[in-house]
Amino acid sequence: MRQFIAEDDLDSSGCLRVEGKKSHYLTNVLRLQVGDMVDVRLKDSTLVQMTLSHIDKSHKYVLLQLAASRRVGPLPQKNDANIYLFQFVAKPAKMDLIIRQAVECGVAAVILVEGDFCQKGPVEAAKKHGQSDSDRWQKIITEARQQSGSPVETKIFPCLPVEKALDLWQNQFGKNGCGIVLYERTEQTQPLHKIIWENKDAKNFALFVGAEGGISPKEIDILCKAGIFPVHFNTNILRCETAALYGLAALQCTQMEQNIWQFKE
Repeated sequence: MRQFIAEDDLDSSGCLRVEGKKSHYLTNVLRLQVGDMVDVRLKDSTLVQMTLSHIDKSHKYVLLQLAASRRVGPLPQKNDANIYLFQFVAKPAKMDLIIRQAVECGVAAVILVEGDFCQKGPVEAAKKHGQSDSDRWQKIITEARQQSGSPVETKIFPCLPVEKALDLWQNQFGKNGCGIVLYERTEQTQPLHKIIWENKDAKNFALFVGAEGGISPKEIDILCKAGIFPVHFNTNILRCETAALYGLAALQCTQMEQNIWQFKE
């Protein structure tokens, strides 16, 4: 379901003025005309239906008006658990894809991790993105939410070393949580279903995914000592951008459907 992400609040009359590139998106991408309706996600995450009531081509703005009795509220959440993707920094084009797919999956936040096997150039690029007010990643997030209809406002956190990323998980997100790291080797790994079953009351999940070179054994050891469970998927060799999406999908399905399946030793 497509939606439009509003950057401003409705005025006292229930109208929303949209200017610039946002206006162009409504009229040239969605091809809306006066009288057409569109689902709008407000800043408080409420979903409303609005009518395009006016197009001003000379001043490049459009006016949306709240449809009478059409406030539909937030989309129902089938899964009340939050997923945090701790992504070891990959090349810029791959990071763009990983972030877009994470947003479409409804990930609460993407935390960039600087690992031993991460390339220096992509790490420096990631750090510059995190310091920029005009970060293109925010544009990717908005476009992905508008395309997918995600009610989750996915956040991007600055690039952190492994130890500080763990501190962020444990001190800010990890309460009533369960952490998982995807590992290309099989040593000390556990089945995903077993982990979820033994942590079935968890409401927050961390998924650590390596960059092109994977995650170093030393970093795996640090994560395991911090209580993060290593998981190995017996599949073909996956690129890092594929591994992130595969891991998110597997984690979401396993967690959301835990009342249907029952783990057996």
